[in-house]
Amino acid sequence: MSGWSAMLLMMLPINLQAVPLSLADAEQRLASNRTVLAQQADFDAWQAQQRALNSLNLPQLSITIAGIAYEKEVTFDIPVINQPAELDVFRSGIRSQLNLLWPLYTGGRTDAAQQQAAARVTEAEAEQRQLQLQLLKRLFDLYFSNQMMQQVVQVRQQALQTLDAHLHKAKRFEQEGLITQLNRMQAEVAQAEARREAVFAQRQLNDVRAALQNLLQLEELSCLSTPLPKPVPLTEPADWFVSQAKRHNPVFQQLLAKDQQLKQQLRIEQGKRLPEVFLIGSYDLNRSATPLTEPDWSIGLGLRYHFTTPVDRRASASVVQSRQQQLDHSRHQADADIKLAVESSYRTVLLHLEQFELLQQDLQLAREHSRLQQHAFEQGMATSLDVTDARLKQAAAEVQALQAAFQYSSALAQLTQLSGQPELLATWLPTLLQQQSCPAI
Repeated sequence: MSGWSAMLLMMLPINLQAVPLSLADAEQRLASNRTVLAQQADFDAWQAQQRALNSLNLPQLSITIAGIAYEKEVTFDIPVINQPAELDVFRSGIRSQLNLLWPLYTGGRTDAAQQQAAARVTEAEAEQRQLQLQLLKRLFDLYFSNQMMQQVVQVRQQALQTLDAHLHKAKRFEQEGLITQLNRMQAEVAQAEARREAVFAQRQLNDVRAALQNLLQLEELSCLSTPLPKPVPLTEPADWFVSQAKRHNPVFQQLLAKDQQLKQQLRIEQGKRLPEVFLIGSYDLNRSATPLTEPDWSIGLGLRYHFTTPVDRRASASVVQSRQQQLDHSRHQADADIKLAVESSYRTVLLHLEQFELLQQDLQLAREHSRLQQHAFEQGMATSLDVTDARLKQAAAEVQALQAAFQYSSALAQLTQLSGQPELLATWLPTLLQQQSCPAI
């Protein structure tokens, strides 16, 4: 290819498609969120703690190595002469000894500690799920608030363009003597208001784009390809969502895990009143350094019971029982609170659905009214104020319809978050699975 051909290709306009970012892609990006990574590290730590306690029932084998020196006076009788004799024994060397300690019975404390650790892992998993639901809800709101504000900006810009064209006509009609100066000034006031609304909408869009970019930790936010969902009627009653929340809401799972931990802690406190049974043993690897009065090896069964302890065992058990009562009250309160929240969110969804449907009717009337007023103005049968008022009302109706659609989707996302099943959103809002094309850049 010649240099002129390459230069010509560089001068030609090239249409590049912006990289789309669907809602599903954004959800995958949440996995790298710092808050998610911190929660994952906490979960991994509790899992490691559970694994660390798995060997509590296993025998403990240790080795002791020490340099020793000792002297022993040994007195004994000589049978032949029937005389006592004394012998000084001096030894030194490196003593190495294998020691065995195998707890056979600990009053149930070992098993309780292991089950308590498993319950703490379950609680950490529920906390992780709770964070995931909260981030998904925030992502959903930020993603579709971007989609809504993009359309709001378009509505405001279209209204501004329409009023620009109307002001141009009003100035021409004033010059021709068809309208008064007052009518032309009314058009200028309306055009200035439309410009302010367009600037304000653009600033709001910039804010929500920055918030979404920060949540996803992206250097640059690309085109959002999942369109704003259109509200559809719910197919399930409120009672169904309440029952789902009681089964899937991670708050209940956290409370159940805490309840299991307290029960196991009570077992531990009660087990402190019981004796311990253990197997012990030892074996000297270097017998030459073994004291004469000690065996080369030993094995035995032991029992230990604490008559007194530094901490009052009865008071410790009372602490756990009080915590258990506190948790029972918290569970009943959480049950009532989540039931109320689900029912409230359900009513909010229905409210925004009704508002959206009513606004669709108002929007059709506003568009038709704006068209008729514009035509009447051109025929000299309407004033400039009639036209600008109708166009601004049309823009307001379009913005309200977009807001109602977003508020419906946000309320439905809140409802699925409370029920612990955000994956059902795609079932009720099929447009979440659709993709729109990105504009060329």
